[in-house]
Amino acid sequence: MSAAPTWWQQTTAAALLGTERREPPPLPHDLDIAERPGGTPETALLDAAAVGGALLRVDLPARPASELPAPAPADATPVAPPAAVQLLGLLLDQPPVAARLRPLALEHWLGVAADRGVRVPARTLPRLLALVTQQADLRAAARPVIGERGRWLAGLRPDWAWAIAAEPAPAVRPRLSADDWRALPATARADALPADDLDLLEAALDDRSDKVRRQALALLDAAPTSARATRMAARLRPLLTTTGRLRRGLEIALPTEPDAAGVRDGLTTTRGGSQRDRWLELISAGAPLSVWTDATGKDPAHTWPLITQPAARAGVLRAIRARADVAWAMAAVTDSPDLLAHLPAADQDATALRMLRATKTAAGVAAAVRHVAAPWSPALSATVVDILRHTAPAAGSASLSLPTLAAGLHPSARPAVSAWARAESRWGSLPADLDQYLSFLPAITEAFR
Repeated sequence: MSAAPTWWQQTTAAALLGTERREPPPLPHDLDIAERPGGTPETALLDAAAVGGALLRVDLPARPASELPAPAPADATPVAPPAAVQLLGLLLDQPPVAARLRPLALEHWLGVAADRGVRVPARTLPRLLALVTQQADLRAAARPVIGERGRWLAGLRPDWAWAIAAEPAPAVRPRLSADDWRALPATARADALPADDLDLLEAALDDRSDKVRRQALALLDAAPTSARATRMAARLRPLLTTTGRLRRGLEIALPTEPDAAGVRDGLTTTRGGSQRDRWLELISAGAPLSVWTDATGKDPAHTWPLITQPAARAGVLRAIRARADVAWAMAAVTDSPDLLAHLPAADQDATALRMLRATKTAAGVAAAVRHVAAPWSPALSATVVDILRHTAPAAGSASLSLPTLAAGLHPSARPAVSAWARAESRWGSLPADLDQYLSFLPAITEAFR
């Protein structure tokens, strides 16, 4: 066992008390470092501080010389420019942005460094590796810029092994056995399952375990080509009646008490609430969405407004989410902003912009933008800032987090954010923190030129 920890405590005591009152201890033998010949106590203390400081900077346990690893290989990748290195040091030690925004700013620095083909300097690597070990979301951005020295250091500590671990390859899903369903998450997707797995899910409806049956039902809701979906379609069609000469209305009847086959498909009885409404929701969630468009003879955009029965609407929304159906998500997104997440990236921004221009509330901003991929367009960013500048925080806007806004806002929104920060007090420090962050990002990019 190394004597280095005890030696460092004694060295620290000597530094605090002074060498006249306590001489610094000799260097531990297991470090195999020769002391300076003929040195004074003051010189010995300075030498000890240098050795101990080096050990602390690399944050590695002391090792005997005989156990030291081979030197790090040469690194041909150039070091980041001095101005960029200085900003990296600030981000690691004294972040010039709000604490919640440091990971975003650091990710930006790492991304620019990777784009420029430069690396982190050796002296900064221990601090960066230690921080990113605690911030797992930054690992993918850090790997390309730590260089050979960083990978060498990562090989010396088990907790830094992420830096040299291979990126996980897309897994090939194995065939599932009956026992697998007992541990399968209910959130797993089933729309791309092969027919054999759909048969297995069908068989799971007869499992003795209520948990297994519930998981199978949740997975089958995402599989509109399953046998259960076909049975749900047969139950739903008789409940739908179009009205008017041009089929502009849709009447939706409530189902009657299900038979044994319906109970097997999940139409069970529970306490409280309307059982028939609940059965209608379950049938609507399990049936193919095409049943609705077949009934109306219209596309999803014109069919969704005709579905006014609350239980039916709830069931259709469940089906849209489970299957990530783009056409239906676009049709219903105004009533359920979380469906923005199921739209293609090219449509998310424009759709959210139309929704915000219609609502113009802080709660509406919160409900929409957290489902839109960042960064946002200049138009959406300007609309978000304009709405927030002229409204106060309200119920439903608590989820509008500082990191969400910082990651999403386009740089062109900075002047509006600065004006908001100068005039606003209702949002606390949020506008000022945003302004500070958006002002700092260009400095990072400029420092790499």
